[in-house]
Amino acid sequence: MIHPEYNKKAFLLPESINSMAAYHAKIDKDGICKFTIHDCNGSVRLWNDLNTKEGIDESIEKFKKIAIAALDLADFIVKNYVIN
Repeated sequence: MIHPEYNKKAFLLPESINSMAAYHAKIDKDGICKFTIHDCNGSVRLWNDLNTKEGIDESIEKFKKIAIAALDLADFIVKNYVIN
């Protein structure tokens, strides 16, 4: 089965002189899905095979949970560190 390809990448803070952080989201035509976050100190890659229903379901769940966790952390920082 040929899968639609997806390939997006960007710097998280393109104007920052203090940080190099970027992401790369990719689905190859073989159905392998990779989401990598890089910064100055290392990287983390989430990987899934979209050729099975289980792989698709796990991929969706991983990305939803990581998005919620990132938003929760941002909200915590706003509430506890931003001085009004």
